[in-house]
Amino acid sequence: MENTNLSLTEDKELVQQRAQDLSKTIDPEKPDTLTNFGVDTQRKLGHYSNELLAKVKAKDSGDAGTAINELLTQINMIKIDEEEKRGFLSRLPFGKKLQDRSKRLAIQYNNISENVDDVVIKLEKTRQSILKDSTSLEVMFKQAVDYIHEVRTVIAAGKLKIEEIDNVLIPKLQEEVEASNQDELVVQRLSDMVAFKDRLEKKVHDLTLSHTIATQSMPQIRMIQTTNEVLAQKIQNSIVTVIPVWRQQVAIALGLEKQRKALEIQKKVTDTTNEMLLKNSQLLKNNVVNAAKENERGIVDVDTLKKVNRDMVETLDAVVKISEEGSRKRAEAVKELAAVQEELNTKIIGTFGKSKKIEAE
Repeated sequence: MENTNLSLTEDKELVQQRAQDLSKTIDPEKPDTLTNFGVDTQRKLGHYSNELLAKVKAKDSGDAGTAINELLTQINMIKIDEEEKRGFLSRLPFGKKLQDRSKRLAIQYNNISENVDDVVIKLEKTRQSILKDSTSLEVMFKQAVDYIHEVRTVIAAGKLKIEEIDNVLIPKLQEEVEASNQDELVVQRLSDMVAFKDRLEKKVHDLTLSHTIATQSMPQIRMIQTTNEVLAQKIQNSIVTVIPVWRQQVAIALGLEKQRKALEIQKKVTDTTNEMLLKNSQLLKNNVVNAAKENERGIVDVDTLKKVNRDMVETLDAVVKISEEGSRKRAEAVKELAAVQEELNTKIIGTFGKSKKIEAE
């Protein structure tokens, strides 16, 4: 907001001179002079008021709020995404696993930085717009001061004319009425003069109200300008202070995330190495013990030889027993076969003798 040395006080003699000159333009004999009195000044107030209203409406402070909310949204969306839990071997830094993860983080950070850059541009545009609005409001403030000076002159001119009518014109007409023995035409002129004065007083009253309205708008303009300055300063602080700090913290967060991942991988490597050493140690122990045991054994165990010998003896005993049993059964079979043969022979001889006897008969 400009430091404008605007004063509502003017040189009294100069104001008085302008008021006297303007008062002379008011002629009770010409009613239109009263109709037109102060009209241009009141129009200026209307134009000034409409311009101020249009400026306040056009001043979209919501743009700043939208940009700031967008910035906050971007900041809240910044999260270092956690990698899914997978098997240790799939997360070992072999191939492109770790490299791809680093690329993803870098791409994410770059995208976020671009989004924040866009928000910064919007904030800066909004700040410039607010400052431009404040400059326009300063022009309106000067217009308000000029209007107040002008309306004061018009009011002073109206009061001078009212004073002239009260002190000079009406008394003069009253004398003429008395001198003319209350001539109807003179009485009408007196009545017209009184009515003219009443209308002029009403006009001066309206102008006084306009003056009050103009003086009230001045602190309102200043309050709007002050609010604009505060908002512009807030935006400036966000651009030059908050965002750089945020960028720094995001960079630190990315570094810490990478560090955490590296430590996690190192821990897994160490754990796996210890696990492999323990397994290999146990396997080595088992192999050495088993090898020593095998080395102390003969080609064939004594127990094995005993078992084989016992099996062979039992086998031989079984063979002898089976052989003796077979000999016995064969002897029995020979006897049985001899008996069967003898029985068969007897049977054949008997049958043959019977046949011979029958033939002889």
